[in-house]
Formats: sequence, C-alpha cells, structure tokens
Amino acid sequence: MATTVLDRSGNAVNTVSSHVVGVIADAARRAGAETEQIAQLLGRDPALLFDDTARIPTSTASRLWELLHRLAGPEAGVLAADVAELGRLHVWDYLIGNAPTLAEGLRDAARYNNTICDRRVDLEVVEDGSLLTARYLDLPHRGAAAAANKEFVMAVMVRRATESFGDAGRPVRVDFSHRGPDDRAHLIRALGTGNIHFGQDRDALTFLTTAETGGRTNDPVLQGILRSHAQKLIDSIGPEPAWLDVFRAALQAALPESGGDGVGLEEVATALRISDRTLQRRLAEHGTSWRAELEIVRRDTAIALLRDHTVPVRSVALRLGYRDHRVLARAFRRWTGQSPASFRRDQPR
Repeated sequence: MATTVLDRSGNAVNTVSSHVVGVIADAARRAGAETEQIAQLLGRDPALLFDDTARIPTSTASRLWELLHRLAGPEAGVLAADVAELGRLHVWDYLIGNAPTLAEGLRDAARYNNTICDRRVDLEVVEDGSLLTARYLDLPHRGAAAAANKEFVMAVMVRRATESFGDAGRPVRVDFSHRGPDDRAHLIRALGTGNIHFGQDRDALTFLTTAETGGRTNDPVLQGILRSHAQKLIDSIGPEPAWLDVFRAALQAALPESGGDGVGLEEVATALRISDRTLQRRLAEHGTSWRAELEIVRRDTAIALLRDHTVPVRSVALRLGYRDHRVLARAFRRWTGQSPASFRRDQPR
C-alpha cells in the first residue's frame, strides 16, 4: 500500500519513508560525508526530509546506502542502526514496545511495515512451538546497499525488541542471505548473538518465546491508537513530488527575489543545495534546459498573477525578473498570442 511515484517515462517508482532516508543520511554524515554530498544525491536539502508523509524513491535510498558503505565499510548497516534511536522511524518505532507480547509486537511491525519500507518488502512472522521467527521477503536493494540495508533492519528490530523485552528480545539465531564480513564483532554487538549465519535462503531473526516475551501489562488503548495512526499514515501518504516539480517550485520562489535583474541558475542551484553542474545535468536528464524551464515558470507565474486584478502589470513584470513591463508584454504575446492587458480583460473579477 505504500505510495509510488512516476518517473519521467511514466514508470512506477517505489519509495521508502523519509524517516529511513534521514537516518541513512545522518549515518553518512557521522561517517564523514559532507552535507553538500548528501544533498546532491537527494536532489534537495537534507533538512527537508522530515515530513511524516514524505516518500523518497528507493533508488535514492540505495545511492545513500552505497555512499555510507564506501565511507563505513561493512559496518554501514550497524552504524545506521545506532543512529536510529527510538522515535526516528516515527510510529513504526513504537509498535513492538506497546504490544503485550513480543509476538504481537512483531506482528504489528509486520502489518504496518509499509509505513517505512518499500511496498515490495514484506515482513512475515511465524510461530513454531517455542520458536518465533520474523523474516523479511524481497528486500529491494542490490550489492553493497543490500547488505547494509539487511543488517540495518535486523539490528533495528533487535534494538526495539530488547528496549521493550530486555534479554528476551535478543534472537537465538540470525540468518542473512548475503555473504558475511570477515570481522563480525559489530554484528554480534548489534544483534546480541554470535549465532549468525550468512548465505542462507532467507533474512530472518529467530527468538525463543519465554514467559518474559509475553504476558506483560500494556495499554490497549494506546496500542489501538498506534495501529490506527499507522494505517491512516499508509492510506494518506501523498506521492513524493517529482524532481522537476521541486526544481520549478525553487525557481518560482527565486523569481521575485531577483529584483528585476533576472534569476540565475546559480541561485536556484544554491537553494536546492546542489552544484550548478549537477543542476544542468539533472535538467538534461529530464529532457529540458535552464532556458526552457525559466520560460515555463515565467509563463505559468505570469498567467496566475494576471488573473489577480489587484496586481499591477508592472509588478507582474518585476516578479518575473523583468526590469521593464514591455519585455513582459513581448514574452507574454509569444506565450499566449495576447498582450497582458487583453488577457486580464478576459478574466472574471
């Protein structure tokens, strides 16, 4: 049920929560990445990540994982889990700890998994006698990003389980489908066990159910509120704006700041926290250019302003970055075949 966005060819793009991406970005900074470097990968200021309903393309998360892996090596996933303190993953973070049993908490974490994960990811919880297994299916990343992501999600799951159930929340076995690192000390620390197996056909945590993992007093009203909020969040998540829309919004915001001198590419690149060259490259990837986009944004802004009869035509020109209203008149005629004055006369008051 997680939201998808469309790329410029109309294909569906899978997404993850901005909270997850924010954790990876913070871990990359802790590992030595510059904010500008992260912003270039994101195509936006990292400070804009923390919207509860924002979704980021999974491909962007993969690039961040690759950056973190280059900086931190095999410990990338555990480093990100260390950054993910309680609350960083929003409502999902509280589902395990507010359940009466570990089994029920893991089932809630699985049921509302898409509040944070790519829609292709399933978390399955299976009980077999005294064994309780939580296994991930179809984790989407590949290569170094895949290993880091798997170790991150497992370490976060264990962290939430032990925060609520103590030692009973430590797994008795951990399975990974990828190849393991030579030094596993960081994983043993994060997962609370040395019984870790790599090259398996699944990615799973297995717990031993005991009296300590169940029968705990909890607040059923709070548990219901968390479940309801998680479901509403999944149902109401809006699509992540396409990069070109983010760029156009930044360009439109820069127009009135130009004071009639015209807005420059450098100003918009700075607002987006990317380099001039990266901005030009991204525009080319979207089949457009700075000049073409400036025309589009000026045209659409001019039309919107001229529909407002309280805004003088000379003010419209200045807001578009033109010193002279006659320049606006020539441009507007090119765009619409009308003068600004005749277009305004046709608009209802």
